[in-house]
Amino acid sequence: MTKQEQQIETKSSFRIYLQALLIGIIVGIVGSAFHYCLDNAPDIYHIVITLFAENKYEMALFAALLSSLMVALAFTLVHRFSPESAGSGIQEIEGAMIGLRVIRWHRILPVKFIGGVLSMASGLVLGREGPTIHLGGSIGKMVAEKFNANKNSMNTLLAAGAAAGLSVAFSAPLGAILFVTEEMRQRFNYSFVALHAVIISSITAKLINDQVFGMSPDLPAQLQRWLPKLPSTEQIVYILPLFILLGLIIGLLGAFFNTVLLNYLNYTDRLQQRSKLIIAMSVGAIAGALLILQPVFVSGGESLVKDLFTNAPTLSVLLTIFLVRLGMTFLSYAVPVPGGIFAPMLSLGALAGLGFGLAIHEIIPLFDIHAGSFAIAAMAGLFAATVRAPLTGIILVSEMTASFELLPALIVTCMVASITTNSLGVRPIYDLLLDRTLGSK
Repeated sequence: MTKQEQQIETKSSFRIYLQALLIGIIVGIVGSAFHYCLDNAPDIYHIVITLFAENKYEMALFAALLSSLMVALAFTLVHRFSPESAGSGIQEIEGAMIGLRVIRWHRILPVKFIGGVLSMASGLVLGREGPTIHLGGSIGKMVAEKFNANKNSMNTLLAAGAAAGLSVAFSAPLGAILFVTEEMRQRFNYSFVALHAVIISSITAKLINDQVFGMSPDLPAQLQRWLPKLPSTEQIVYILPLFILLGLIIGLLGAFFNTVLLNYLNYTDRLQQRSKLIIAMSVGAIAGALLILQPVFVSGGESLVKDLFTNAPTLSVLLTIFLVRLGMTFLSYAVPVPGGIFAPMLSLGALAGLGFGLAIHEIIPLFDIHAGSFAIAAMAGLFAATVRAPLTGIILVSEMTASFELLPALIVTCMVASITTNSLGVRPIYDLLLDRTLGSK
């Protein structure tokens, strides 16, 4: 390479870095605004409820009506203006990275933002991480278009936007970088410049979101405050087999989750639009009523995860919450409105892991390990099993919970869970969702 060619390449690289920096700033601002709306929407929701109802059951009835209308509005926005804004949107970004989907950012940004606030504030069991990633990828596409990016640069900037979105959603920049390089590895054009662009965008978005606007998510929960450290090295040989067993159980759960979710989505795809709207409003009504009567059964689940560590319920109550939330997750995600499955999956993992830990204590009363340790490991394990990205699961949950002392347990659980699901022939959830999206073109 001549000196002139090297100078041209260096200038091109720095141009990409500046664009990634710009994407990180914009995603940080938009993500902060999105999270601000989501954080304050419940207060407005309850103020409206109390204006029209007095006792708990009247409030539940009015909440069912209000949530039903909110879901119907989100459904209508998506159906009329931006059908690709339904669901998490991660598969849309991955499809665009290989040139099979078009990111209409001028439609996605308003519909995903407004529709996401409506659907998640209604109580549906959906997470904000998918929509934030979709918003981030759309901003990456917007910046790429403004700078007339070529095909390779477009791929890089889409990935940078997606990483920035996840970084904002969970305040986990390293997990976001790994998500792009591991989960999106088949679509991400990995290179020295591309990787650094993703890093720049991810950390910039986190700094804007956390430090400038102070919109840190419910997690990181600093959960280690309620957990003892792992036992000594001499005892670790007796503990890891339990995490291997937990990984096996979580792997089976991950296979079940992916299979049932996709089958239910395929079923709803065959319905007429009017039937979909009726189902959407019905699920919204159920979520609204539960939001007043039993809030632990609905919403994304971030606050539930923290509550589980401070006030762990009995094993029977845990099982009930787990089953209801599992069913509501399937129902909510099948509604064609903006919303992700990261947070619902993490809460399901926490419930399953905590239940496993409590059961272990019943069987081995003298065993000296906090049940919450299993909950944290199961959160990472279920992510690894469903998404098939064990490294991302390990680091993402470690960052979110600030529980790096549990790394050995997380590594074992994630690897066993991922291998178990893969051995059953069940594909990663976002591969399944992308195939479904491309098949409906």
